[in-house]
Amino acid sequence: MIHTTQSRYFIKKLPNVVREDMQRLLTARRQRAAATQNNLARYMDDLVNRALKLAPFIEDRYPFADRRHGAKHERLHHELLMRDEALHRLAQQLANDNQALLETFPEDDTPFLTVITAVYQAMAETLRGVHLRPPLSERTLPNDLDEREALLLIACKKMLSDAWLEKQLLWLRTQYLEYAQVTLERVGDKAHQHRYVSRLSFQAWKNKQQAAKRFIERTEVLDEETGEHFPLQDVIARTTANPENRRIEMMVRARGFQELAQDLDYTCLFITWTLPSRYHRNSPKWDGLSIKDGHQTLMHQWKLARARLAKAELPYFGVRVAEPHQDGTPHAHYFLFCAEADRDRLIATLQDVATTEDRHELGDDITPRFTVIASDPARGDAVAYMAKYIGKNINGAHLPESDAEQTAQRVRAWASTHRLHQFQHFGGKPVGLWRQLRRATADQTRFDPELDTLRQAADTSKWALFCQLAERATLAYETQPNVYGEAVHKTVGFTWAPASGAEPVLVTPCARTYRLINKAALDAALKARRAVPWSTENKCNRDLHHPHENAPSPFESALMKVTGWTQKGVQCLIRPLRRGATLTLDRHRRLSLQNGHLHVQGAKYVPPD
Repeated sequence: MIHTTQSRYFIKKLPNVVREDMQRLLTARRQRAAATQNNLARYMDDLVNRALKLAPFIEDRYPFADRRHGAKHERLHHELLMRDEALHRLAQQLANDNQALLETFPEDDTPFLTVITAVYQAMAETLRGVHLRPPLSERTLPNDLDEREALLLIACKKMLSDAWLEKQLLWLRTQYLEYAQVTLERVGDKAHQHRYVSRLSFQAWKNKQQAAKRFIERTEVLDEETGEHFPLQDVIARTTANPENRRIEMMVRARGFQELAQDLDYTCLFITWTLPSRYHRNSPKWDGLSIKDGHQTLMHQWKLARARLAKAELPYFGVRVAEPHQDGTPHAHYFLFCAEADRDRLIATLQDVATTEDRHELGDDITPRFTVIASDPARGDAVAYMAKYIGKNINGAHLPESDAEQTAQRVRAWASTHRLHQFQHFGGKPVGLWRQLRRATADQTRFDPELDTLRQAADTSKWALFCQLAERATLAYETQPNVYGEAVHKTVGFTWAPASGAEPVLVTPCARTYRLINKAALDAALKARRAVPWSTENKCNRDLHHPHENAPSPFESALMKVTGWTQKGVQCLIRPLRRGATLTLDRHRRLSLQNGHLHVQGAKYVPPD
């Protein structure tokens, strides 16, 4: 760098992330045709003066960036955070330190809750030493002692895992770099800026996309029971992981909401909801708040608004879309359907919540913070209006702008970098239930004409009809612990409560289990599978002790006795139970297989010999 009398003393005290940014800017300035030595020196002085004003924001939020107080000699500093290998070693060291802490607690008659609380607090302090957040907030722990103990134990297991710790460090790096870029005004709509997300973070997002693409291209999806296998890229192309499929599903749901509103004689409101000036980087009132801080504030405000609407018993439904301003600051668009009679009260409630914070800066004009436009059929229906926002936040398809696809990529990179949820539907039925019904077959639903009509509504993309008919359908889950002991809920199907009042029926549209395998290892896996002798036990639907081919096995008999289903009907339960899953049949009954015994609501059923 060029050192002038003004800059020489201060440059070495600036954070590395600021120095690197200054070096990039100076390199670009040198490439200008009229870049004389005097011009460069004056430019450098301007850069230093500006950096001295902005650096404290970065240092206050990420103290390890501060070179003035010996941050380089701390356990975590800028140079270490930028190197993958160094982060990997640090994660291992932290895990070892926490293991050593665990071993310092004596094994005596002290209540376990007391011990695990002390262990958690000691490990959490280790994480805070490298500017990581512990897995739990002790202020939000439940009052129930058993639940509290279980959550603390899970949190301690995470802090003993170098894999979990490394993920937290990598996320810290992402936050740190993008916050620094936003602070240094590298995000915006000016010529030297990048819209929505910085150049560094956008490139990192594209690198991840390329890495994911390479992984997908060399991976197969294998059904170990049947030996069927498919290229992973073909599977993804048919799911909502494909941006175009995601856009289409969003449009179907938007159209369905409009049709439902027409049936109910509801009006549609287009609401834009943004944040006070102190959240906006391009505002002189900005006080260092991050983009994530802004999004969390918006979500908290929406939570308060929904609570007030629920208390006032005002029905509504619709869609929320999170979008960035040019400088990355989030705002929200709401496409909200409500009764005409409730419209004014609903708007007043939302407006009050949106404008309460820093109300003084608005004066009599609240439109910079909150605007409402009523749907006008003469100017186009609600779906046409929503299509623009859905398209430009997913893949830019069917938009007239020449750079629509690039804009959509930058918006997706913005959401990914800050871990923001772009879309939220509220007031309708769960989209997971919709997807499960679309996977179901006519054979699985024809036992009840109403259920079959519901399946056809989902299968033919009739979202409005689906929402009206799905009152007696609920998602069904199996529960399995992950490596930390957390209960992970996996959707296995849905339950249907017949109108007759009979017991709810569990339907599992896809009971098969798949695994991902590298294409290079596929032949070996198939060969190993063929080497396993076939038997009726392999198929999980016969018992070798039974002489009759079609007779139920003892396990099947027990399931048939518990559920009241046919032999064919219980087949969908066998594989998940033998994998250790807990299946929810309805609100009152849960099944699990423990030590060869089938447990139902605490009552134990022992298969006959």
